Amino acid sequence: MNRKGFTLIEMVITLIVGSILVFGIAGFVELGARGYSDTIERQRLQTQAKFVLEKISREVRHAVPNMLSDELISGANCLSFYPIITSGFYAVSGADLQFVVGSKSASVDTIKDLSLVINPTVSAASQSNIFPLTSVTSDRETFYLAGMADEVKGNSVSNRHYIFDAQGKVSYCIINQRVQRLENGLDVTPISDSGVLGQLSYDAATVQHNGVVSISLTFTNEKDDESTSFQQKIQVLNVP
Repeated sequence: MNRKGFTLIEMVITLIVGSILVFGIAGFVELGARGYSDTIERQRLQTQAKFVLEKISREVRHAVPNMLSDELISGANCLSFYPIITSGFYAVSGADLQFVVGSKSASVDTIKDLSLVINPTVSAASQSNIFPLTSVTSDRETFYLAGMADEVKGNSVSNRHYIFDAQGKVSYCIINQRVQRLENGLDVTPISDSGVLGQLSYDAATVQHNGVVSISLTFTNEKDDESTSFQQKIQVLNVP
């Protein structure tokens, strides 16, 4: 009777070859998984950067023109501005300043704690054409500031005005390697992960060009120390 089977040497060789194949396949699987993970991480980093740039851009474009500044807040580089609450047109009527706004829901109660600015040219700290609306009155859709006509210094050529919250300054800062949004220097909201370095700056408007916000940020993936840099310029529309 013939008995067929494997010898010890054949079994050992089979185990060795099988192990080599298993380790080889595992290496390919690991390489593919690592490549997929790196791709997802790069996409996450770029998506985060695009979100930060788009959010800053949109808010800057809806800020009071020219009332921007780059400043240090608690030692951090920041870009600061005032969001427009509403806007409209004004006229001088005798000694009074009268104006209308674009928001149909605006009333004395909704705007009395806000401020009105005409022909903004510099940051709020040195702006002279700001009028608190604490004493505003109205007649239907027209609002009045009694006796304020003589206080207007430098009229708008298109009779435009902007209404904003003097206590609602918004700042974007790079704090602890994160882009963070501050409201009046108090309420802090991180809008990026850690590992962000860069500069936020503002070039004020001149007779040759409008104001320009420059953003230069580098986002670093702390896992593999891979960095991606983004640069963007935002033109601040000046409608005097």
